[in-house]
Amino acid sequence: MTGAAKEAELESGHPARQVVRMAMTLIGVVALVAGAFVDWVAQRVGDDMSLKALVATGFPARGDFVKTVGALTILIALVGLLALVDRTGWLTRLAGAAALVVFVMFAVQAYRTYGHDMGTAYHHTRAGAWLLLGGGAVLLIGGFFGARVVTVPATVKTERGKRSKRGKVAARESKA
Repeated sequence: MTGAAKEAELESGHPARQVVRMAMTLIGVVALVAGAFVDWVAQRVGDDMSLKALVATGFPARGDFVKTVGALTILIALVGLLALVDRTGWLTRLAGAAALVVFVMFAVQAYRTYGHDMGTAYHHTRAGAWLLLGGGAVLLIGGFFGARVVTVPATVKTERGKRSKRGKVAARESKA
C-alpha cells in the first residue's frame, strides 16, 4: 500500500485531571446558581436586579426574571454544566471568564453608584456578587484540568522494494 498517510489525535494526562475538572465545574456551577438568588447589594437580590445594573448606576429592579442579572448568571452556570461534555475544558474556561466579566461590570457600577469610593462599594457588595466571583474563578481554573489533545504527525508507508521520493533523494546524495 503506497502513500497511506495517517494522523492521529491522542489524549494525554491522567484520569484524575478529569475528576478534578468535573468537581471544580460542579462547585463553580453551584456557586453561580446560589449567587443568583441572594443579595448582591443592600436590599437587591440577583434575580430582582435588571441587566441594566451592569451598565448603569443605581441597580434598577426588574419584574421579568429573564432580563435579570440572576438569570444571566444561571445561563453562565448552564454553559459551565454543558461544558462537562467536552473533555478538553475550553468551554469551562469560557464560562468562568464570562462570569468574571459580569463581576467586573458589576464592580464598576458599584464603584460608580457609591460615590467613587472603593471602600464603600466593597462594604455594600453582598454575598451574591462574591459567589459570582468565586464561582467564575473556580470554573476558569477548573477548565485548565481538561484532557490535553496531542496530534501525532503523519507517517507514510511504502511497498517493499520501492523507494519513496525521499529515499531516492537520500540515495543520490550518498553516492555523490
